[in-house]
Amino acid sequence: MAQSGRPATVTSVDFGLKSPPSPTGEEGANAVRSVAETAHYVAQLSGELAGMARTARLDVLAYFLEMAKLEAESARRTGTRP
Repeated sequence: MAQSGRPATVTSVDFGLKSPPSPTGEEGANAVRSVAETAHYVAQLSGELAGMARTARLDVLAYFLEMAKLEAESARRTGTRP
């Protein structure tokens, strides 16, 4: 806890994941690649968070994060939005 009696807040955590590229607004192949890259990033991040939740015995939260990971992996394979 912080000295004021309130819990300290975390402002930034680095998990070593690379952020997806910024949207370019272009159509066609670039838009599909952007969906796939973003889905890959979401799958990575939600997998990491699910592991953290399981370690902390936050089983329901871990379940939902694992479901998010599966959805993101599915979107990445198809290259479309779920």
